[in-house]
Amino acid sequence: MVNIIGDIHGLDCWKQLVCEDATNIFVGDYFDSKDGKSQEQIIANFEDLVAYKQTHPETVLLYGNHDLNYLLDKDYKSRFSHPERREIYRQLFAETESLFYGVAYAIDDKTLVSHAGVTKEWYEKYIGLYHGENPLVVAQQINELWQTNKTAFTFSANVSIPRDVYGESPTHSPLWIRSWILPNHNLFADTDIMQIIGHTPKDDITFVSDRIICVDCLLHNPKSWLV
Repeated sequence: MVNIIGDIHGLDCWKQLVCEDATNIFVGDYFDSKDGKSQEQIIANFEDLVAYKQTHPETVLLYGNHDLNYLLDKDYKSRFSHPERREIYRQLFAETESLFYGVAYAIDDKTLVSHAGVTKEWYEKYIGLYHGENPLVVAQQINELWQTNKTAFTFSANVSIPRDVYGESPTHSPLWIRSWILPNHNLFADTDIMQIIGHTPKDDITFVSDRIICVDCLLHNPKSWLV
């Protein structure tokens, strides 16, 4: 079994959502609180999550768009709320880099998990034409790109619609594409492959389409998606 947990943003409800009998997958965005948590609370929560990963090595930690800016030396509009904390969070990510899986994780040959989802346009821009590769191959391709070219995942490098400040360009990366844009640009259109995403806040776990599920609901209704 796998258990997918949405955007953390300093929330500690993940401690009640992790399942000891499943592989727990976190879709990213660990800092930048949306409910007024202090820096000390946010850091302590991140350290608790790191400790959980260390004692449960099968846990999968993915990166989100809020995390990316703390990994870069330059601001590529990857969204961070507290510039005065940037070096602190950057150091925490540097110290724990070996514990993170990457940007995409394939549960099996029918299910891909990422922070925001994979569009055909972004995939073809950076990786090439899609020829029906299964999620195991796609996840490997995306994570290899992540290791060599993090700029390919930034907002600024992929915005293609004038006045897009939110992530509505189909060329946006798996860290940035918005859930209402993804269905019409889904890399896996016309297949039975499922994408499980976070990134766009919802009131509950939501079927964005019949093959796309959004789990970014922790702030409103703390739940995880167990499959």
